[in-house]
Amino acid sequence: MTRTIKQNMDAKQRSVFPTQSSVLEEDALLRHVVRDYAIAPAKSCRFFDRGDSDIYRVETAEHFYYLKVYRPPNTKEQAESEARFVHRLAEADLPVVRPIPRHDGVYASVAYAGEGARPILLFEEAPSPLPRTPSENQILALGSLVARVHEIADSEPAPKDIPSFDLEMLDKERIPAIRTFATTEEDTAFLADAMASIRPTIEGIPKTAPEWGLCHADLVLSNARGDAQGVWLFDFGNLAHTYRGFDLSIVYWSLGHRDREKRDDLWAAFLDGYTAIRPLPAKLTERLPAFLAMWELAFLGGNAESLPLRLGTVPFESAFMHDGFDRIREILSPADMEEQAKGN
Repeated sequence: MTRTIKQNMDAKQRSVFPTQSSVLEEDALLRHVVRDYAIAPAKSCRFFDRGDSDIYRVETAEHFYYLKVYRPPNTKEQAESEARFVHRLAEADLPVVRPIPRHDGVYASVAYAGEGARPILLFEEAPSPLPRTPSENQILALGSLVARVHEIADSEPAPKDIPSFDLEMLDKERIPAIRTFATTEEDTAFLADAMASIRPTIEGIPKTAPEWGLCHADLVLSNARGDAQGVWLFDFGNLAHTYRGFDLSIVYWSLGHRDREKRDDLWAAFLDGYTAIRPLPAKLTERLPAFLAMWELAFLGGNAESLPLRLGTVPFESAFMHDGFDRIREILSPADMEEQAKGN
């Protein structure tokens, strides 16, 4: 085999070798993707941040926009459904960060990278983050906003391309991802016990409105923003058909993560805002420990799947997983489970 032939074969192999998580080239995105969107001519497209998706900041003469590049297994159809739902919320005058359509009226683009097709959406710039400890008025407004999102979701046909998140999905996808880092028999037994603890409380909830429906499914406070006009909601990338109580429990978790001392007062304000629009999900207080444990398991499993892709060569530390196990043990303490049983 001549040197030239071998070099050509090596180059071909390199061109098709799969990747876990590529970084798309900025100028190519500017030339081949950004130009398709209905905005003024863009001056630049610069890599901004890496999380569950890669974010690029797009600059025009007067505005900034943010290009969101998803990873597999997210599909172009799923991204399109997400954008159309957020557009529907915006058309109903809800304060959400709008997606930008392309010139052809479609929202989602796609780039083909080593790891597969990567869906792309473009969004307006979000307002500033909320303070680490928001005011009760801000959380009251957030509760009303989430309730309005649920109201609109219940009035619309369910998008078929948006996934469901339930106990079955947790058991089949997230728990196996956790097990890859939970290597001891004790860890494996703990996961089985945690699922056995939450299953009786959750599996009987009907998968019909108003207990079940389209949800933001990532209502951490970093996804709420604020400005002079009030509280905004953005980043619907985890949009899912799931339990409404689960959706609300994420707010409770996030409030405690930020300021545990003020969590109960802020949670009461959130519930006041929500109930001003619609009733709470049934038995929310009694089911809250099970939903919180479900969220922790979803959080751990999601990170076990995606964090190595975000961080590249940075190792995934086992302490992250065991800290999560400790939080679940606290949530599912005998006292909490006793209280939960009384409600059922």
